[in-house]
Amino acid sequence: MTLLVTFGLPGMMFTWGRTALGALAAELPGTCGMVEVQTLEQLREAWASRKTDNLIVVSSYPDAELCAFLMKSRMPYLAFVENPLDSLAWMIRTTNSDAVPLLRALSASISCVSQLQTYARLIPVNRNTVGKVQVDRILNVFVRALKLDLAPEAVARCTVKLSGAADGTQIPTLEEAAAASYGTAYGPPGQLSSIPADLIDIAEDVLEPFKESVFRPPSSAIRWPLRAFLSADRLGEPVGGEIDLVGRARCVIYGPYLHLPPGQWTARFSMRIEENLYGQIFMIEIHNSQLLGRMRVKPESTGSFVAELDFTAEVPMEAIEIRLFTESGAIEGAIADWSVEMLFRSHLEQGEKPETVIADEENPGHDATEPQAPTMSAADH
Repeated sequence: MTLLVTFGLPGMMFTWGRTALGALAAELPGTCGMVEVQTLEQLREAWASRKTDNLIVVSSYPDAELCAFLMKSRMPYLAFVENPLDSLAWMIRTTNSDAVPLLRALSASISCVSQLQTYARLIPVNRNTVGKVQVDRILNVFVRALKLDLAPEAVARCTVKLSGAADGTQIPTLEEAAAASYGTAYGPPGQLSSIPADLIDIAEDVLEPFKESVFRPPSSAIRWPLRAFLSADRLGEPVGGEIDLVGRARCVIYGPYLHLPPGQWTARFSMRIEENLYGQIFMIEIHNSQLLGRMRVKPESTGSFVAELDFTAEVPMEAIEIRLFTESGAIEGAIADWSVEMLFRSHLEQGEKPETVIADEENPGHDATEPQAPTMSAADH
């Protein structure tokens, strides 16, 4: 029985990676199946009901319990990733879904997959690194890293399946093979024309800090701009501009239902007030399925001000909601601008960093210790 586990952001890289692993597993003795899971219970059910000799487990949204369980093993896991903006563009091209929910789904995937950054045997396979590498070289790296008992002829057959290089003399790079395989769904790195104009600025603010890697802390503050939030006065509609405060005490904006990797965070709220508020006090709350933090803010005058609130995010699959309330009625006043920056402070638990991405056969990037599969026993639940 061979068990292969791989993770990845939704997108071209993970789609290709799953196909590549499927081709390699098909060369192993016996039959092979593939199952997508998000929770430990789903993994247990898949394991108990398996009907194949070998099993590939894939996940774009592994929850905390599943990650903790899998990280108890000594197995190498592959993680297929790319620039999150490229992932978003792929998702939009390959679905008919609204773009904003896709952005939220992608932020959830980033937050879930990033939990594995402390697992020393994780092998990130980054599109920006391997895109120009020939398919056969990438497959040979996978064989070595995963310790698959496959002869060179088997890898050659997989190369043909993935690239059509029948004679073995003109083997394409990963990008060339993907372009031929995925047609109009394919978009080279940086081709973001499928992302609507009204979403691209929000997406850049939300995703840019993860551009280099989802397996290290965000490179800068994650910015959630005003247009990512929803108006409480026009329930469900995006905030279009200035927020009118005239009226009863109430919630005025909420959202944006994006996700954060587990850790200690500081929320930095920026607000610009227009017109005299006569001592208006604001209440700001941070929620997922429970209240994560609350603060009261009293601007001394009109103009811009900043307030900060520390909180802990523990459940990456739960979206973050921020609510802004007025504590009393108002006959004038408006919020001309509002944004939230999420600053990462520390992991919930420190651990070893993942290994460097592997790009060729001379840099296998794995430990020689024999991998061990996680045991599916009730004691580990």
